[in-house]
Amino acid sequence: MKCSNFILLFLSIFLVACGGNSDTSNNPSPNTPTTGSSTGTLSIALSDAPMRGVTGVMLQLDELVMTDESNVQHHYSLQGQHVDLIDYQGSHSLKVVDGLTMPIGNYHNVYMSVIQGDGNNGCYVEDDQGIHAMQVQDGRIPLMDFAVVANQHHSFTAEIGLYMGLHQDQEHNYTLSHHGSWSVNNRYMGHLLGEVDPQWIAECETQHSAMLPINSEYMHLAYLYPNTVTSLTQMGDVNDAMSAGHISAIAVAPLRQDSAGNWYFEMGYLPEGTYRVDYSCLGDLDDPHRDDINSGLFSMFADAGTVTIDAGADGGSHTVMQCGRGNGGHHGG
Repeated sequence: MKCSNFILLFLSIFLVACGGNSDTSNNPSPNTPTTGSSTGTLSIALSDAPMRGVTGVMLQLDELVMTDESNVQHHYSLQGQHVDLIDYQGSHSLKVVDGLTMPIGNYHNVYMSVIQGDGNNGCYVEDDQGIHAMQVQDGRIPLMDFAVVANQHHSFTAEIGLYMGLHQDQEHNYTLSHHGSWSVNNRYMGHLLGEVDPQWIAECETQHSAMLPINSEYMHLAYLYPNTVTSLTQMGDVNDAMSAGHISAIAVAPLRQDSAGNWYFEMGYLPEGTYRVDYSCLGDLDDPHRDDINSGLFSMFADAGTVTIDAGADGGSHTVMQCGRGNGGHHGG
């Protein structure tokens, strides 16, 4: 069984670099010294979006690694700290590096290394069958290249979609690939909240009643596409090698119900721009490593149309999208 059939998680890594001095006595030091005032500071926090199917996703962080313009590699110890991503969902986050002083300049090949899970130590996933080791692709979480400029503030977010990248083998061990991840400058990104027509939910379940999952619960998902997608027939699933004629989804989010029963979804850290949104109740049939549109039973149900993400003055603006006749303003209660 593959975990991708029931796991939904989006991990966000928030990095801030700004000019000036700060107290970094409790933070790791770089392996090369800074000089004068030509430095900036760096902070990293972890956050994720709602998920289902697991009760814990634990990362054990090892080092923050980056290479400067002189091809000198910088290592910052993350002290093996454990972060349970389930504790930091949506807008909640945890700083894992706070106010780290760095030399100004451009940095590339940036990543956080992790301690691989072996069943006793390192990264792991907890589900209803216990605790299982998790192996991360290449032993690292890749981050975007960035520049530290004196007396300026810089921030970016790397978001990892575990629905696309987290998989479970026959022995209940988990692997996390880099599929479905991206980074974005926080000044040029925003968040999306979609309010979904309840009639879509009812009609999709009725039309696919013969496909009711074994657990008698449909997996309702919202899919995000680039604006080059103009019709339902172009919308692919989350396959990492989409066939000709279809375009893979950029991001996927689970639909939830608020206290009044209204359906909605959330997607965070989207680069500003125009996108298209789609809906399906057959998320349990969408395998990220198989073209389920052409070779499986999976299908899209409703085209919600386009939405434009506006970052706002300082980035991080929230855009609300009404999908069909979704209840405007009634969500998250």
